[in-house]
Amino acid sequence: MKKILNLLLVTAFALGASSAFADALSAKPLRVGPVQNYGALGTSGGKIISLVNQKQVMLRGISLFWSDATGIQYYNPEVISYMAETLGIDVFRFAMGIQYYNSQGSASDPLDEAYSYMGAKESYLSKLDQMIQAAIENDVYIIVDWHSHRAESELLAAKEFFNYVAQKYANVPNIIYEIYNEPVNTNWATIQSYANNIGAGIRNYTQNLILVGTPSWSQLTSYGNVNATNVAYVFHFYAASHSVGTYGNRITSAINSGNAVFISEWGTTSASGSGNPDASATQQWINFMEQNKISNCNWSMRQYTSTLNNSNEESAILNGSEYLTTKEALSKATFTSSGKLVTNYLNQYRSSWADTLVAGATGACSFKTQTVKETQASIEGVLNASCSYTSSDESVIVVNGSSLQVIGAGYAILQGNDGSKSVVMVSAEPKQTISKFEDFLCRLNGSCSGSRQMRDLTKSGLKEVVISSTGKTNEGATFTLTSLNPAVADVKKAVCSNSSYCYGDNLNASVTMIEFKSLGEAKIVATAPAVTGYRALNDTITVTLAKAFNRIHSKFKDQNIALGGSVADCLPDTMMNERIPVTYTFNGEATTPYLTHVGNGIVAGTENAIVAITATAPETDFYEAFSKTITVVIGDSSLAVNKGEYEESPIIALAPSIPFRAEMQSNGVLLQIAKPGLVSLDIYSALGKLEQSFSKYYSSGSHYLSIETLPAGLYIMRIKQESNQFILRLNKQ
Repeated sequence: MKKILNLLLVTAFALGASSAFADALSAKPLRVGPVQNYGALGTSGGKIISLVNQKQVMLRGISLFWSDATGIQYYNPEVISYMAETLGIDVFRFAMGIQYYNSQGSASDPLDEAYSYMGAKESYLSKLDQMIQAAIENDVYIIVDWHSHRAESELLAAKEFFNYVAQKYANVPNIIYEIYNEPVNTNWATIQSYANNIGAGIRNYTQNLILVGTPSWSQLTSYGNVNATNVAYVFHFYAASHSVGTYGNRITSAINSGNAVFISEWGTTSASGSGNPDASATQQWINFMEQNKISNCNWSMRQYTSTLNNSNEESAILNGSEYLTTKEALSKATFTSSGKLVTNYLNQYRSSWADTLVAGATGACSFKTQTVKETQASIEGVLNASCSYTSSDESVIVVNGSSLQVIGAGYAILQGNDGSKSVVMVSAEPKQTISKFEDFLCRLNGSCSGSRQMRDLTKSGLKEVVISSTGKTNEGATFTLTSLNPAVADVKKAVCSNSSYCYGDNLNASVTMIEFKSLGEAKIVATAPAVTGYRALNDTITVTLAKAFNRIHSKFKDQNIALGGSVADCLPDTMMNERIPVTYTFNGEATTPYLTHVGNGIVAGTENAIVAITATAPETDFYEAFSKTITVVIGDSSLAVNKGEYEESPIIALAPSIPFRAEMQSNGVLLQIAKPGLVSLDIYSALGKLEQSFSKYYSSGSHYLSIETLPAGLYIMRIKQESNQFILRLNKQ
């Protein structure tokens, strides 16, 4: 029902570097919005209500655009904060593209795999967590939308997704589940069966509101009798195509028959998303929604022109062709004709949620809601001198005599001794940063993660790493570093005098450095006072000194050998870095009947077989224990005489267990894994663009992953195998 972009997707799925590390389950509201007033939502007859206080609820908000190359840019915490704080939304819609754009419900016109849920499930779950966190912090609702026109054909994937989300976020009241966007040529019985299946899974974990799409692009031609509790039915309209006179009675009929309705998508333009907005028809719909208290989301939050194919979207809210995805950029935004109608509507009806939260709890001790920045030290002149007050959250506000001391971002309710209540909201300010102040690991050979080096910088015979040449945060405050484990690593300021390792401004300059004293981990704490526009710094990193990795010659690698064939020099006698002997086992045994170890080579037998050869070397004072397993296929693996044994009880598992770990080494990553399996590597630019991504099956042991083709720049790398994950930061020179 809106313009379908058939994009040539020339950029990767811009999840944003931080998306993989969002933590919705530990988030807390930083302001007062509708969720603090209503909690989780449900239905009562034809009304959407609060499950906490049974009050009728009406939400107004905005839908994000398709999560494709254009839309995904706006799936951004700063955008959500802007919409909540400046546009006054109560709800936003996470319009997750599943597999196809096609508005006729067919399996055609696919989304690029990098932007589709089916092609990037893990990325979407990470992005969803980030957006749920943003919803919690802004205290608004998020509609988790299976944005499909053929969901009945995606039942298993949808069930897996909604079961996962409902279980993980069972206690998050902010979530609304929209399990089907717009059915097309699908009868109600099929939709109802799908909804019963998905709804039953969600209800195993949560009673949060479920929205069900209705036939013919959610036009309410049929509805009702879905088995789950707290279900509302979806209606979509575009003002220039659908008049209140023709379609409004469908909504009122549904409501009057006890079926709640949620307008999860509406536009000011025609149903294609194109053409001039119809201001008169839009106002008629706004009046209708307000009179009937129907919650709604406008389509959509994006810029007018897509830079990918220069197409225009008249239903977009933001003007121009620039991506406006930071608060600074959005503060200067202008709106399209449609955007002006929508933002005027939202601001006209925006609620004073903080006042609503404490309504009725007024008295001599109460005061007007206060909103301040995190960098403001205190609030003066609001407390009644004859009253005493208690703060509901002393991590936000503390009562200090006649003033309120600002501690951190969030909100607190100040209760007076007369029982009255007042709200103080402290908006988050950006924290200060120190360049490259992040966890890092160094090894005894001097290599470190994060493009650092550990060297004797002061010609003292000690092992040192430069932390900062200025001693100041990037925002200008002088910082202090303190080691909590000085026996492992201590902090000092010293002259970098070794010309072999001290370069540029560091040479013969007094710099802040860390001096390693022994193997182990140390916590380093950085503190700095607040400066204009930035809050005080209090960060902790972990620095580690570990033994070096030993390496084996690259000739020790996976092999395919013909029956009776041989490979020379593939089993080195010693390790490369420290010439200690290598021990080999074959399928976990000293020998195998399927091949013979001759000198440094192997000779295959006459049977088709699979042999796991494991190389091990002991730990030394300087190097960690080494283990690597390769797979040798003799003849045809599909005919291997030991295939069943190999697949049912992988011999690789018999190899000595080593941790999952990764570290930067020159133009690549050295990876160690304890067991074979699929390993994925994602490399994001500093701006969050996915630059490289691949998955490959690796045997257990050590592997070198080259990144030589990556251009120079700052990157964040995520390496993952099952639940194991490593995050590395790289400055590629």
